Amino acid sequence: MLSLDEIKEISFRKSGRNGYNAEDVDNFIEEVVETVEQQNAEKADMLRKMDILAKKIEQYRKDEETVRGALLQSQKLSDNAIKDAKNKASYIIKSAEKKSRAILTEAEMATEREKDRYEAIHQETANLRHEIIALYKQHLSIVEEMPSDEDVAAKRAELDEKYPFEPVDDILNADDTFDVEEEMGKAAIPAAASDDEPEEPRNEKFDKLKFGDNYDVE
Repeated sequence: MLSLDEIKEISFRKSGRNGYNAEDVDNFIEEVVETVEQQNAEKADMLRKMDILAKKIEQYRKDEETVRGALLQSQKLSDNAIKDAKNKASYIIKSAEKKSRAILTEAEMATEREKDRYEAIHQETANLRHEIIALYKQHLSIVEEMPSDEDVAAKRAELDEKYPFEPVDDILNADDTFDVEEEMGKAAIPAAASDDEPEEPRNEKFDKLKFGDNYDVE
């Protein structure tokens, strides 16, 4: 294959005075033709390869656009997902805080109710204490009115002084003695009513009188 320099520096042998050797010229022409054909073939192959490369580059560009669009779409979806996740997290947090406040409020209200019940129970206990103290004071005043041991002893001394005790022997030896059994017998044995004496009529005025704990005078 001839190079460009070889083509430029080619020289033909002269035949006679003014001509070139025909064989050398034909050989050169064949080599030139072969070189040009080979170059044309290589050029065509190169153009074909360039076309293929251009198509691949175009496809790569399209794929790049597709990938870029997919990346943008993925980024958009990711941003939306992150935004939705943040919104859901914020909603969950707010709901939890609201529920927590409701639970705390209910607990505080329950505590207040228990405090009120505790206070009511203690108030009832205090009222019962006042009632017991009042009842105790009332009973104590009644007890204070009852005679004490000193009062009993004083009363006995007063009675002994007012009604002194005299021995039986002194009474029997007195001048005005009397037969106790005889007098008691007279008092205990009533005089027998004579059968001949007519019975005195009953006074109906006192027939309706009844005596006893469960009877009243009519």
